Amino acid sequence: MPVRKIGLCYRSVSGRVPMGQGQPGVQVESTLERDFALLCRFDRSVATVEEQPVRIEYGDAEGRARSYVPDFLLTYRGGRLVPRLVEIKYSTDPMLVSGQLEGRFAAARAYARRLGWRFQVVTELEIRTPRLENATFLLPFRGRPVAAGLRDGLRESLRKGGQKNVASLADEVAAALNLSRPEVLPGIWTMVAEFEVAVDLDRPLTMTTIVALAREKRP
Repeated sequence: MPVRKIGLCYRSVSGRVPMGQGQPGVQVESTLERDFALLCRFDRSVATVEEQPVRIEYGDAEGRARSYVPDFLLTYRGGRLVPRLVEIKYSTDPMLVSGQLEGRFAAARAYARRLGWRFQVVTELEIRTPRLENATFLLPFRGRPVAAGLRDGLRESLRKGGQKNVASLADEVAAALNLSRPEVLPGIWTMVAEFEVAVDLDRPLTMTTIVALAREKRP
């Protein structure tokens, strides 16, 4: 449960980002936080995202009592990654650049260490990348029905081996099933969005993107 009520703030829009799969939406207070939440929704290793998760009490350099609430707490599936406290900031934020926030960040790092977590400041440099553009494009395809024959045809084409790009895969399967490329493409993007088909998500998706059958389908 959030420990701080979200309101309007600098360079911001507030709202709620749906997380899918029956999870509660995540409330955000900036477009950068929204974009980070979208990346989390797309990341299959992320189990939960909680906004404004904890209040950390600490003393500043003059000994005055202060408190700090990080933006998010992420937990992960499978136990391979420890929970992560995250603060979202623009890299050009004057207080970040000047080091004025280091006291609260040091307190957050110490707090996270005590719990076996880690703390990280994430900026637009890590968020606004080709992966975000790809996630924004692919998420609407997630969960869309794909006809069994089309899904099987795509999988069989990829099993045959050899390097294929999106266009050649679509054309090959379209010809085999007497379909058109526009009829096949949504099925490809759905299978990419659900990680059944593997691509390099850190490069912009185009018709020349190389595709392959994923080695395993993880949760």
